[in-house]
Amino acid sequence: MEAIINQLFEIEKKATEQNLDIFERNLNRIQHELEELGYKIINPIGNQYDERDASIEANILNPSAKKITKVLKPIIYKMQNDNYILLQKGIVIVE
Repeated sequence: MEAIINQLFEIEKKATEQNLDIFERNLNRIQHELEELGYKIINPIGNQYDERDASIEANILNPSAKKITKVLKPIIYKMQNDNYILLQKGIVIVE
């Protein structure tokens, strides 16, 4: 399922970059269905990077960089036994 979520993430990212809002409704519907299945998908773009955050793997382009400027893969959690478990770390670029 992570592979499907990653592909949907890429489609959404490309649609946003090209201002193609015609897919927004469809992507929101898929996101809703994934949430109903117990998945939580987080796009940390624009967030401040915290090296203590175990849910992120970062490529830091500048030693003083603090902001996540690009997300290659989202953070994916799955609900199991009333708790979210980390399925995939987010892969990000920090500038």
